[in-house]
Amino acid sequence: MLPVIEANGVLTMINAEKMTREGYREFGKWMKEVGEMWAARRGEKSGKQSAYERLDYGKGLSVQNLRQSHLVLYNAAGTNVSATYFDRNQHPRFVVDHKLYWAAFSSHQEAHYVSAILNSETVNAAIKPFQSAGLLGERDIHKKLLELPIPTFDTANPKHRRISELGLIAREEAAKGVKSGEFPVDSTIARQRRFMREHLKSELEEIDKLVATLLG
Repeated sequence: MLPVIEANGVLTMINAEKMTREGYREFGKWMKEVGEMWAARRGEKSGKQSAYERLDYGKGLSVQNLRQSHLVLYNAAGTNVSATYFDRNQHPRFVVDHKLYWAAFSSHQEAHYVSAILNSETVNAAIKPFQSAGLLGERDIHKKLLELPIPTFDTANPKHRRISELGLIAREEAAKGVKSGEFPVDSTIARQRRFMREHLKSELEEIDKLVATLLG
């Protein structure tokens, strides 16, 4: 549960007092305690920032509009990029977590186009020299992807349309792979990723060839 209310798709932060007045007494009490603990423990760097302002840091919550249906999500941290198309029509109350980067698009075709490109080995390799690294190798993605010259989706461009189609096919095949009984549900993310990339090998190979010519 989040300390927000939604009106016409827009999220707005609400304080503990308003939560209590609206009938959410236990949550209001809990958020009041959170606010007090935050005020007591916040460092100098946080200044006079309230717990609510910290939760909405950089407008990460309030900038989201629940009426935006076609999203692309990708991981903020990790060695490799993993992106996906997300249909908010199927999950209308979904709110993006701070560990995910996201973008909203006007159509599922455009969103599948972008997610396919981000999942390509061409893009993954392109950001490697710029990723921060630790003992286990590259560890952060963040905004490096946004610096790549990815063309805006054009329905009149056959290459764009094919990448979008492959993105949709890959998503559908991935869903089948998860339900196949072979997917390593209880294993590591790295092993799950390897399984999925092998399961989608033909789609990913074609995507990568197209993306390589697209970003050339």
